[in-house]
Amino acid sequence: MKKVLALTLVAILLAGCGAATTVKTGLGHTVSIASSKDATAEAEGAAQVDTVMAAVSVDKAGKIVSVTIDTAQVKVNFDATGKITSNKDEKPETKVEKGDAYGMKKNSGIGKEWYEQIADLEKWMVGKTVDQVKAMKLNDEGRPAEADLTSKVTIHVNDYIEAVSEAVANAR
Repeated sequence: MKKVLALTLVAILLAGCGAATTVKTGLGHTVSIASSKDATAEAEGAAQVDTVMAAVSVDKAGKIVSVTIDTAQVKVNFDATGKITSNKDEKPETKVEKGDAYGMKKNSGIGKEWYEQIADLEKWMVGKTVDQVKAMKLNDEGRPAEADLTSKVTIHVNDYIEAVSEAVANAR
């Protein structure tokens, strides 16, 4: 989240320096509650909101010169009576802010944490147009099938592509 805000501030500063005519920056996002679960007699329920955020800068030819992606994955647990059991005073961190604490590396077939994979995806997007990004080859699970990404990125990328596409459409 801090990275997205920092990129936005840089874009504002560039606009003040007259660079806005060559580089445009936009923000995009997606929101999903698909990972939410009902409470049962045996287990707590969880209302989960996944918010993907992207800040993207494009040049006058429409090529991506900078992209920053992050996800806020906020879970609120509740029992079978509907009582919230999560700490309501806790400030959720984004996946980038969590870093190694997110815990993907131990289950990753490529030994990479989420923030490392998203950084590789961002690098892959730089120099491409949004149409090229949207044309990325994916497997049936929504993971990259591009030869230069399969050993670097194993996360589902559909929401990231959607947020980047919206950011480019919003670039001013």
